[in-house]
Amino acid sequence: MTVARMAAAALAWAGLVAAVGCGGSDGPKMHSVSGRVEVPGGDVAALAGSTLDAAKEDDPTVHASGEIQADGRFTLETLQGGVIRKGAQEGKYKARIVPPDDNPGDRKKVVKATGPKVLNFDTSGLAFEVPAAGEVVLKVPGR
Repeated sequence: MTVARMAAAALAWAGLVAAVGCGGSDGPKMHSVSGRVEVPGGDVAALAGSTLDAAKEDDPTVHASGEIQADGRFTLETLQGGVIRKGAQEGKYKARIVPPDDNPGDRKKVVKATGPKVLNFDTSGLAFEVPAAGEVVLKVPGR
């Protein structure tokens, strides 16, 4: 291959990459979302390793999720077009808590700390809006 052909191939490749993009700015605008889950009268540390799963109310196929830390804190990310993007799309969300599935005891621990309602979008009572005016605080309602 000649130097001219190699240069042309490199330029063509660069043009293709630029046209397709790398996923960073494609799709709807994402907003940073971080916050914490509170368990009034319960142990928030029991939620560590669980996932906060949020579904957009007007399009339940759009989800954002983040792992809950021992202090209840989380940061959301969205899987979009096969790419994980930081944040969530604008809109209203319902949320639920999904215990880790590698240990059946973890589900029991979460339910003991919060009650079973938090496992379902429609009964959890957990909701928020994006963009948020600061940190999102989700208080687990009483049993």
